Amino acid sequence: MSMLSVENLKISFKSGGRVTEAVKGVSFHVDKGESVAIVGESGSGKSVTAMSLARLLPRDGSCEVSGRALFDSEDIFQMNPKELRALRGGKIAYVFQEPSTSLNPVFSVGEQIAEAVRLHRPEVKDVRACVVEALEEVGIRRAAERYSAYPHELSGGMQQRVMIAMALSCRPRLLVADEPTTALDVTIQKQIIDLLREILKNRGMSMILITHNFGIIRGLCSRVLVMFRGRIVESGPTEEILYNPKHPYTKALIACIPRLGRSGERLVSIDYEKIDREARELGYAY
Repeated sequence: MSMLSVENLKISFKSGGRVTEAVKGVSFHVDKGESVAIVGESGSGKSVTAMSLARLLPRDGSCEVSGRALFDSEDIFQMNPKELRALRGGKIAYVFQEPSTSLNPVFSVGEQIAEAVRLHRPEVKDVRACVVEALEEVGIRRAAERYSAYPHELSGGMQQRVMIAMALSCRPRLLVADEPTTALDVTIQKQIIDLLREILKNRGMSMILITHNFGIIRGLCSRVLVMFRGRIVESGPTEEILYNPKHPYTKALIACIPRLGRSGERLVSIDYEKIDREARELGYAY
């Protein structure tokens, strides 16, 4: 049985009397110890799908969510507030793409991680030592000193490492990384991806990686889900998707990846009319 099973997930937003369908009947699963990438352009429905897994979407009537999301056979959408508090951070943890907006500027990074530890791991006696250990695990040097640092005193890469430390400090079973390298330069991107790969290997935990970049998933994720206009249009093992894509949209995304040694060529733009035409010819339903 899968650790996480999402069944016929639909998400819509209401604004100004209009209803916009962001996710249109998505189903997928994540097994224990598995890393799954959800790939697609901005607006394809990736992030709202991920946020729905811990019920982080607005609950003011502007957003409607239906379907089921089963975590260890328990439906997240039916959980009460107490169960949700235990789930968020304790079982499913998030790392978002903008660490500078995720961290509170008026508290030290150590205290922010400590707050999560106190909430989800009450058995921990020495919280400070636990936080320092978490910072060391993500490669932050002089971790004991960094405990007292404020977010603005750290670089973007260091802030993202703090966010990963915060997510991992509560020993979650599933890590959801939503575009964790987007705001970072290429060198730091590689460091963060290498860090995630090492942590997943050492802990045997599961991960959902949300990204628009096919270039970062090889060697990190075993399976890929390709989202287009709120639907999963293709899924399969990473190597199969990268080297033998079937759906026209997947082919178009892969064709957009810059390649070394081809500096004289123009980057390929996605032709949506062509994608729609070819998808219909191949029998894909929209």
